[in-house]
Amino acid sequence: MEKKTVLIVWDDWYHPEANYREAVRKSFEENERWNAIKTHRVRDLLEMKEKPDLCIHFTVGCPEGEEGLSLEEQRAVKKLAEDGMGMMFIHAGMACIQDDTPLYELAGGRFASHPEPHYDVYCTRIPGCTHPVMEGIRPFVTADEHYFCKVDIERVTPLLAARSEAGTEIAGWAHTVGKGRICSFTPGHNHPMLIKMRPLMESAAEWCAGLKG
Repeated sequence: MEKKTVLIVWDDWYHPEANYREAVRKSFEENERWNAIKTHRVRDLLEMKEKPDLCIHFTVGCPEGEEGLSLEEQRAVKKLAEDGMGMMFIHAGMACIQDDTPLYELAGGRFASHPEPHYDVYCTRIPGCTHPVMEGIRPFVTADEHYFCKVDIERVTPLLAARSEAGTEIAGWAHTVGKGRICSFTPGHNHPMLIKMRPLMESAAEWCAGLKG
């Protein structure tokens, strides 16, 4: 089986690498379908000679002292997606995205707010959703930072809803940009949530990289 390459962008002050390490190891590093490359810098994506089949943004990928991607850099990332690279934005990967930018178009939304307490967040398939990403995905729940996002609902297919004491909100969606398949998910702050999300992340990664659906 030919392996697909996934670039994993992770680690920042509020979302340390340790939160993600077990989920990434089990879902990607120990998975024979994937060759996993990890980085703290999203700009590594633009500097790689051989581009990955999939890029997963657990964080925005700008270590302390680095500015966010310029509009020109964002357009370069968008071109990679248009040419067929899959992308996933999970939780903090949607932080700092601005409206009407290439990254907003790629993610299909952006972080808007979250309550201070970590409530139990109950995640379940949107009623009637038949998207390949959601095949076999069962509801899951654990304490997490409940993200609320602005979503470009006219352009995306809703996949997942999340409910907590803070309210109910769309929590996952999929769409395409050119040839690129993209999924975004709002849960994923705490280690237990990332473990519960593994079946969803693995299914989404396979769809985004063209391994299913």
